[in-house]
Amino acid sequence: MDNIKYVVDNCEHVKIHHEKIYELIDNIENKEYSHWSEKDDYFIKMTEKEIIIFSFLLESLNFCFWSSYDWKINYNDKDYIGSDALLFVLLREVKEGKLKLDINELHKVTKNDFYNIMNADNIYPVMMEERYTSFKETIEVIYNNDNFWNELYKITKATELEKYITGNFDNFKDISTYKGRKIVFNKRCRLVLADLFYVSKTIHNNIKNIDKIKGCADYSLPRYFREIGIIEYSKELSNIVDNEIEIKHSSNYEVEIRAVTLCILEIIKQELAKKNIKTNSIELDNILWCISRKVRKTKPHHTMSIYY
Repeated sequence: MDNIKYVVDNCEHVKIHHEKIYELIDNIENKEYSHWSEKDDYFIKMTEKEIIIFSFLLESLNFCFWSSYDWKINYNDKDYIGSDALLFVLLREVKEGKLKLDINELHKVTKNDFYNIMNADNIYPVMMEERYTSFKETIEVIYNNDNFWNELYKITKATELEKYITGNFDNFKDISTYKGRKIVFNKRCRLVLADLFYVSKTIHNNIKNIDKIKGCADYSLPRYFREIGIIEYSKELSNIVDNEIEIKHSSNYEVEIRAVTLCILEIIKQELAKKNIKTNSIELDNILWCISRKVRKTKPHHTMSIYY
């Protein structure tokens, strides 16, 4: 967290209004965390290894949906967009037997197969080539490591699990540079780490908790924080975001937005603890993300990125 604080302390374009944070806290005290595995009874039917593989595949593709809202997936007579669409298109393929959660079978999935999976009336999410590459890289890592399951099940700390994931899966490594310092975000890594903790009894029992894992810096929370006045952008950055001008990944603008988001999450978590409300950063992130999706008055910052 030291490097995140360094960014916040040296921000030129993003300002935190602390008094607004306390107004938000009153609205989240009674909110409960829910994991995507609770959204369909079919997940209960999966074996532990199957739902672990599903988690890796899901998070390998879970990025950059801000410009893909015309990509809709119908599941059980309901349309879904964004990350929900991704969840249910993969689940639908699994249920129909078109996507088998066996690493040897997944290794046979071709690019054409992948495009067919993601096809929704000839509409696809953006960055399909990058999604396919990430999908295949994730499968290849597991397929080529005969000791994968032993290594995974030997890990006893959440921080070690984060290092294991980023050390073996390059597409889950999310590091930027800000004024000469490396800033670690690992957003999708932390998502899959949380998935493994909540869907795998073995991993849950091994690592006990994920309290030391930080939140997931993406584009939804900063948009929401800005709308309710917790953060304020400089005129320069406001002009860029409001006019939907693309911000480059790892630029100072982007790093400041993401770092401030993580800092605010930690402040909220600490304030909730003072009220004897215990949560971890991942759960809090999810609760706020769900709240943010119900209030969409403005556009998020636009960064084409595989990292969030």
